[in-house]
Amino acid sequence: MFFVFLNTGPSNTAVANVSLPSVRATAFAVNILIIHALGDATSPPLIGMIAGHTNMNVGFFVVSAMMLISGLLWLAGMKSLPGDTEAVELASTKEPIR
Repeated sequence: MFFVFLNTGPSNTAVANVSLPSVRATAFAVNILIIHALGDATSPPLIGMIAGHTNMNVGFFVVSAMMLISGLLWLAGMKSLPGDTEAVELASTKEPIR
């Protein structure tokens, strides 16, 4: 479980770094909604469905494969993080104060 949630800190940092201060709370809310909608809510029935058609080992293998794919997507997205962070910093200096 430790390694499953190890990405939470870097994920939250990335969301904070690439969202303008005026929409940062909304960005976190959408991030949390997507995480729960695609993970917590759907994974138990999907694993059960896969295990029902095959066995539990295949269900856990599918979960492991999805975690590997998501890690690869994180690594691919990591390349654009510095540029996106810089763009947000530049845009937030131009953003009007409310």
